[in-house]
Amino acid sequence: MLKNTLMVSFVVCAATFCAFRADAQTDAPLQVDVTVPAKPTGLGASFERRLEPGDATVAGRVRNLPGSETTLVTLTFNYKVNADFALDEIIALIVITIQDSEGNEFSRVTIDPNMINLNPNRVPLYYSATLYTPAQKHPRTGYRVHVQVFGNYE
Repeated sequence: MLKNTLMVSFVVCAATFCAFRADAQTDAPLQVDVTVPAKPTGLGASFERRLEPGDATVAGRVRNLPGSETTLVTLTFNYKVNADFALDEIIALIVITIQDSEGNEFSRVTIDPNMINLNPNRVPLYYSATLYTPAQKHPRTGYRVHVQVFGNYE
């Protein structure tokens, strides 16, 4: 059940800011679908995945913020390739969900990157969102961060 949603920051190289409803739909294929367990304090988690079927990558970092009520999820999209010709990566939609230790959805943010292309061998793209985390009943109980990236190479 969706309880809380908070979007504090959203950063793009061109400083474009755009937030859409949490149930936004896209026709773009799902390229990354990752769920990582996060610790309730300090650096919660990190991950890196390839945007299928190409060579672009997304690296995620989950950092718990002071007060233990929110977490900052930062995503870095990078595209390095050793080829004379490569297609741009179009990131169509990013969905970040915080789940409690049982897997129930607690908070969600949906980011529309406004069709800013991730160009091969150029600057990375950065996105971040601050989301509420579930109250921790025990100091060792963590939560889960689910990240989905929809897009395509063009």
